[in-house]
Amino acid sequence: MKAVKIVALVLTALTITACGNGSTSYSLLSEGNAFRQASSQQLTKIDVMWVVDNSGSMASSQTNLANNFPAFIQKFTEKNYDFQMAVTTTDAYLALPLYTPYYNTVPTPSYYQGRPQEEIAWFRDGNPTQGPSGYSILTSAITDLHNVFIQNVMQGIAGRGDERSFQSMRTALDSPNNSGFVRQGGFLAVILVTDEDDFSHDGTAQYERYDRPLHTVDSYVSYLDGLTGSSGPGRRYSVNSISVNDQACLDSINNGAQKIGVRVGQLATATGGVKGNLCGDFAQELALISKSIVELSTQFFLNGSPVPESIRVIVNGVEVPKSGWTYIAASNAIQFQYAYTPPQNAIINVTFDPTQLSF
Repeated sequence: MKAVKIVALVLTALTITACGNGSTSYSLLSEGNAFRQASSQQLTKIDVMWVVDNSGSMASSQTNLANNFPAFIQKFTEKNYDFQMAVTTTDAYLALPLYTPYYNTVPTPSYYQGRPQEEIAWFRDGNPTQGPSGYSILTSAITDLHNVFIQNVMQGIAGRGDERSFQSMRTALDSPNNSGFVRQGGFLAVILVTDEDDFSHDGTAQYERYDRPLHTVDSYVSYLDGLTGSSGPGRRYSVNSISVNDQACLDSINNGAQKIGVRVGQLATATGGVKGNLCGDFAQELALISKSIVELSTQFFLNGSPVPESIRVIVNGVEVPKSGWTYIAASNAIQFQYAYTPPQNAIINVTFDPTQLSF
């Protein structure tokens, strides 16, 4: 009977897990208090891979991306997040063995001519014009981060016109030379920057038609699920795009080489990413993508099932207003709004009335 009375006195549960990796401890406090479970936020590890179209029509878009990079990286540095970034191109798929007979006959950046085929899938260290930057993976430890990013992202316009964003993304992520980039417990953000759609398929022929046997969008969602060990509402990745979103954009830039990014947009939508507009303000588009990545990467999964109305969120001892976070029932997680995302190493507690007690 005594145990029953103690259980009856439990009013709330206090619980937090950061990206599924937090430690847990329980203790029964004085009467009228509750189970207590608390942990420090794990380091917010964010891995960003840029897939940049390096075909002949992308000169101005690459320049816009390079010039407006500060709008993207500002939030990461302000919050002292543990981020790393790398760049690949939309013709990285040429590293696949299927293309060995074609490697030195198709247009490839001069930076790779005469070098081993597999290197075209390696994260880019510099560009064809300026040479190596000295960094294939960029972090906050790089003093001149913006200029190094410019050097890595300005990949030129000599790449193959058969742009395959999806296949190149996978080829780069699967390359042994790039292994370890996707960190356990981190959040992977892929950003596709292209004025074409994706026509990834298993053949070597170049065709840009939707009635051919293309790789399905769902097959790439499944690939990323497996790579990150996450899926559905609790996924720890997103694919974002800056592409041609509509006919008005296409009409304004079209020289016959561009297409509306139908499949590119579908992959962004399927993974909870942002569909940015290639014809829009690059600073605004990059800021929107950055905002989305920060919010998704600082999602906290609860260990118990809460009564939603009872949830309270406290960061470093200060309660966050309900407008500053959202409870996502599908993943049983708290997601912070952009303005309230906690800084690195913050102490985050979430209290709630449980729908049922468990020990």
